[in-house]
Amino acid sequence: MKKSSLLVIAFLFLNASLFSQSEDKIFYSSFRPEGWNIHISKDNGKNFSAFTNHESLDYDAKISPNGKWVVFTSERNGPPHLFIKSIEGDTLPRLLVSSNSMQDQVDFSPDGEHIVFLSTHEGNADIYKLRFSPTDTLDVSQAQNLTNSDGGDFRPKYSHDGKTIAFSSDRDHDIKPHPFFVFAMQRTGDIYTMPADGGSPTRLTDSEGWDGSPSWSMDDQEIYFYSDRNGNAALYSMTQKGEKQKVLSLGGLSCFSPIITAKNKLLFTNLNEGNKAFSILGINTETQKIDSTLVQGFDMFNIDYHPDGIMVFHGGEKLEQTDQNRAGFEGDLLVKNSPETATLENRTLDLFGVRRAFAAPPTIDGKEIVYDYLPANGPEDLLTLYVIPLALLPLFAIIWLILGIINSIKKRKQIPFWKYLLFSIVAVAIPVVFAVEFIRRLIEMSLPVNNVRLFALISFSLVIFLALVARYFYKKRKAEKKGIVPLYKHYYLMFLINGLVMAYVAVLLPSFFDVRPDFYSVDYSTNKVTHLFKFEADPNFNPLLIRIIDTKFTPDGEYLQFSVGGFRANPNAQGSVYRYHFESKTLERITDVASNNGFADFSKDNTAMVFRSGRSGNTDIYIEERESLTNLTNSPAKENFPVISHDGNKIAFCSDVNGTDLDGIVKTMDIFIATRQADNTWSNPKQITTYTGQEGHPHFSPDGKWLIFTSEEFGINDEQPLVQNYIFSPQMYGEITAIRLEGGKKVRLTHNKWEDGAPLWISAD
Repeated sequence: MKKSSLLVIAFLFLNASLFSQSEDKIFYSSFRPEGWNIHISKDNGKNFSAFTNHESLDYDAKISPNGKWVVFTSERNGPPHLFIKSIEGDTLPRLLVSSNSMQDQVDFSPDGEHIVFLSTHEGNADIYKLRFSPTDTLDVSQAQNLTNSDGGDFRPKYSHDGKTIAFSSDRDHDIKPHPFFVFAMQRTGDIYTMPADGGSPTRLTDSEGWDGSPSWSMDDQEIYFYSDRNGNAALYSMTQKGEKQKVLSLGGLSCFSPIITAKNKLLFTNLNEGNKAFSILGINTETQKIDSTLVQGFDMFNIDYHPDGIMVFHGGEKLEQTDQNRAGFEGDLLVKNSPETATLENRTLDLFGVRRAFAAPPTIDGKEIVYDYLPANGPEDLLTLYVIPLALLPLFAIIWLILGIINSIKKRKQIPFWKYLLFSIVAVAIPVVFAVEFIRRLIEMSLPVNNVRLFALISFSLVIFLALVARYFYKKRKAEKKGIVPLYKHYYLMFLINGLVMAYVAVLLPSFFDVRPDFYSVDYSTNKVTHLFKFEADPNFNPLLIRIIDTKFTPDGEYLQFSVGGFRANPNAQGSVYRYHFESKTLERITDVASNNGFADFSKDNTAMVFRSGRSGNTDIYIEERESLTNLTNSPAKENFPVISHDGNKIAFCSDVNGTDLDGIVKTMDIFIATRQADNTWSNPKQITTYTGQEGHPHFSPDGKWLIFTSEEFGINDEQPLVQNYIFSPQMYGEITAIRLEGGKKVRLTHNKWEDGAPLWISAD
């Protein structure tokens, strides 16, 4: 064979190996919508048609002042970027601004010479200004940062004279914990104005709600905006100096994103709280008359208007739950157009967003995703037919009450009036007290099933004892032929029936609930769904604590492990770690249940396991290896989310020991790391993140050199109500971040306005 032929073969072999090389994969949870495209009307809203048609999200469109172009945000390249498309002709959208960060919320200067938009180019969300050149792709580095604040700045809007820009910002409010999900941080926004070339902003509003999406009146003397300062989002107006703030919209409407179209006429996005449908409505600001002529048969958001009769908005059909994503967000399991690629020094990573509240783990080869599913929206959906006899308690309480009142009147000459009234009170008090204490033990205290059954058994014993006492006096008075005989008989029957119901509860309590989640595997390339197994917890496990969380594969791929219990329950609540062996199809519990154990992670050889436990009375981090259990933290601080490197020599976890205290309600968490010493002991944990907000869900790279986690450091990238009202997202911040353990270099891997979290790193090998 000729030398040249050998070189050709070698070249082809080398290139084939390069092109077939797999990348490491990162899977993470993403609170992201699906199915949004841009829709356009050229006849003042009489007819709308699809302007874009792409599987990725397109949104927040604006029409150029000359009526020739539409600039919009698209996630078709991964992070949100600005794209442009001609209104006339059948041209494809083209990238307008290139960057490795995100851009969104564009607006045009009135002369069409510039655009302003939100970008995370320098970290958090700032407002940038860039020359508008519709035929060029400009780099974001050419843009001027107009705000450059530590907070987030959103939704810029030029005044009609082009001299001023109004925007919203969370810069002057402290972060607060969510009223129900205290671990989730909430923002508050106000309206500001600034000169069109930047400069010191002027604050116009100061409320405890969110004031957002400012829009100028035709003469620039007023600013329209929405505010949820009084609970429900409503339309407001104020002068350009922030004076005379007043409500414009009627009660019962949830209003967002106003835009002026003519004198005294606004268009805005409305949320129907009943069916969670979004539509575009009009309002006359003087008469408050609502116009619904633009409403389409699908969700509509954030309309823009041009005097030539052109309108654009984004939206799409209401999604349904799919088999491949049961109990996740409606629609597909994976974010459309996955994977997104990210560069981490000399390696390329494939990023897969999983559209579930907690990341569904991939198999070790990264080809399938596993999730759990429990067909219930609340505790009432978990109840079985065995609870029906419990209705006897209130039913008979009402009967005894009525009987007592009737007899107190009817037999008042034979028996003192108050004795039958006392009977009525006792007859009602017994089932009420039992029901209250039963619910408190089962739900509020989350006690084990056997503890609740013991309470029912003790209650049964006490009430039956009272029944026997009443029966004794009934027989005695009957023999003596005393007039009080019927009352003792009623007491006897009342105590007996209550006792029988309590005995029923004590014996059959485990049968009152059906809490058996199913696990499924999804081949996301074909959407083929395979049922794996049905989980059944220990009989003594409180059914209302049977919640699956932190599901993932052991590094060797042999087991699917997961935690069951209360995520933020007290240290003494029930919680345990289970794992399912795929080859033998067996399920085993690998920690005790009594001390809120959970969030386990294994070394690759399965000889070391780290987990969170409340057995010390605090939520500490433990490592179990070689049949030895060690408390690594042993502090009153809250610790969680422990992970161990594949080689078993590093442990990372989250702790609030140095966190920011928010109103005494919750403290934020930072990430710590401990390393194995030469003598096989563990070093004192070292804090490796120092941001004042929340950081969590760490996970090691397969080689142990990097740690990925979710961070609040970069704030939020849109007005909070605009995101939270579309998709449940109590903490709408969250970007996947990587930190190199040697040197501490930090790299932001995701840029968007959706909540991303709980990352898992899968090796390509």
